[in-house]
Amino acid sequence: MALRKSFLAFLSFGLCVFSGNQFQAVFDTPKQPRTSFHHPIHRVAVVGAGPAGLQAAAKLMQHNFTVRLFERAPHPGGNWLYSEETPVRESYPDEPAGQTAEIPVQFPVTRYYNEGAGGLTLDHRWTEHWRPRPVWYNLFTNSPKAELPDVPYGPDIPWVLSHHTIQRHVRSYASHHCLNTNDHCPATPSAPRVASYSTRVEKVEKDAETHTWVLTLRRLERLRESDRILEEWWTETFDAVVIATGPYTSAHVPEIEGIVDWSKAKDGEHYSMYHSQAYRHPERFAGKTVLIVGASVSASEIARDISPFAHRIIASVRPPSERKGMRQRSLSRFPNMTEFVPEIASFKPLKKHAVGIRDGKIHLINGSILQGIDEIILATGFRSSHLYPPNSTTRRPENISWTGHYTDPTLAYTIGRPWTMGRYQSYGLAKVWAGSARLPPHEQIDESERDTDPGSYWRQIWLGEALFRRYVTWLNDASLEYGGRFVEPPPLETVELLKYYSVVHFLDNTMDLGGTGFDAISMLSGQLKGNDPWNALVDEDTDW
Repeated sequence: MALRKSFLAFLSFGLCVFSGNQFQAVFDTPKQPRTSFHHPIHRVAVVGAGPAGLQAAAKLMQHNFTVRLFERAPHPGGNWLYSEETPVRESYPDEPAGQTAEIPVQFPVTRYYNEGAGGLTLDHRWTEHWRPRPVWYNLFTNSPKAELPDVPYGPDIPWVLSHHTIQRHVRSYASHHCLNTNDHCPATPSAPRVASYSTRVEKVEKDAETHTWVLTLRRLERLRESDRILEEWWTETFDAVVIATGPYTSAHVPEIEGIVDWSKAKDGEHYSMYHSQAYRHPERFAGKTVLIVGASVSASEIARDISPFAHRIIASVRPPSERKGMRQRSLSRFPNMTEFVPEIASFKPLKKHAVGIRDGKIHLINGSILQGIDEIILATGFRSSHLYPPNSTTRRPENISWTGHYTDPTLAYTIGRPWTMGRYQSYGLAKVWAGSARLPPHEQIDESERDTDPGSYWRQIWLGEALFRRYVTWLNDASLEYGGRFVEPPPLETVELLKYYSVVHFLDNTMDLGGTGFDAISMLSGQLKGNDPWNALVDEDTDW
C-alpha cells in the first residue's frame, strides 16, 4: 500500500489529459459568493501525521490558526513509519465494518492497565492502539524522489529511495515545523502541544447547536518504570477538521472456504498463515516453500525480498476484474523462481493446528492440489477506514478543487497525492477558512456523459493536469483579490523526471503499453481508458 501511494503521487502529473477549455473554465465560471461560516474559524484539528497531515498542520499554523495534530502512532511518518513491532493479528474472517472502541459516558477518564488486564497483554493493547504500519525492512519506493517542501534532498540523492530515507525526510519536515514527537510549539508553556502522538481519534461528530466539531480522543502511554499502560480519554472542540488518515487501514482477509481453520495453524510460536502487514525480514524464510496469495505491489516486492532465501515461491493469482497498469507491473516484477498458480478454491480441514500446514491440502479452481507449503502470506490488500463522520464519503472527495464538503466546508479530507498536491491543498484550506478565498466552483457531473462515458468524469477529477493547473490558478486568483502569497506549479524538471523514470521503470521491456491499460499515451497527453481510472491505478481489496 505504501508503495502504491508514493507512485500515485507522481503519476498524477504525467498520465493526464490537458484541455485548454478546462483551464479556461476558471475564468468563465461566475464567481462563487464569498464563503461564510456560522462563526469564524480559529481552532482546527488535523487527524493524521503522515506527509499530508503534517503539511496541512504546518500551513494552517502559518496562517495563525490554532492547530491540534492527532496521530495514533508514537511518531510522525504515516505509512512511512517503520517499526519492528507488527500489528495485532488480523481477524479471520474480516471484522464487521464500523467497529470502534467502547467510548466512556463521561469525560475525562484516566485508567491504568497491568499485564494481563482484561485478558490482554500490554504489547497487544499497545500495538492495537497505534497499529504499526505495513512497512518491511528492505522496502524501497516505486516512484522517483518523493519530496516534501522546505527540507529538500541533496543533489546526489538517488531516485529510488529506501523507506529509511523517506522516514528521516518526513521526520525532518515535522521537526522543521515544530511538529515532531517532543516539540512544544506554543510560546506559552501552559498551552497544549500542537502535536499529540499515540492519540487515536475515536469519534468525529458535529454539534448541531454550536456548529463546532467534537473529537473524542484516546491516548495511551507506556509507563516502563511501573510496567503499566496509562489510558486517557477526553474531548476537544474545533471549528474545522482535516482528516488526513488515508482511506485504507485495516488488513483484508479474503473469504475462502477453510481459511479460518488454517489461520489457527502454528509451527512452533509462529502462525503459518498471516497478512503481509506483518512481514518485516526475509531471513526467516530460508529453505521454506512459501505461498503468496495476491499479485499486487506487496506480493511481488515481498517475493523479490525473500527470493534469495526461500526454497520455493508460489504465487496464487486470480483473474483481474480489469487490466491495471500497476498490476501488470507487479506481475512483471516477481522473481524468476516464482511458480504461478490459479485462484484458491478451498483449504481442506487440517488434522492438527500445532504442526504447521505442510501436510494440508489446498484446492485450486482448476482442480489441482497444492501440498508441502510451509507458510502463506496474504498480500490481499486493505479495507477502508471508518473514522469518517456519518454520511460522508470514505473513498473519494467531491472533486479535486475542494476535497471537503460543499454543504459543510468546515470538514475536509486530504487526497492520496501528498508529495505533490499536499502543499497546494493545504494552502487552499487555509485561505478558505481564513476568508481569503472563495470555495472553488463545484464540479457538476453531466448525467448524460456519465451514461455514455462513465469514466470521463473521474478521468478529469483524478488525472487532469488541466484541473491541477486550474487549482493553482484558483489559489492565485484568490491571492490577487484578497491578498496572500502566489504559488507556482511544480517545476518542469519534476514532470521530466517522472517521464524518464516511467519509461525506464514502469513502461520497461517487461510489458508493453497494450498491457498497462493505457493506449497511445504520452507522458503529458493522451487518454486513459476504462470506466474508472481510480480503479485502473489503485490496487484494492477487490482486485488482489
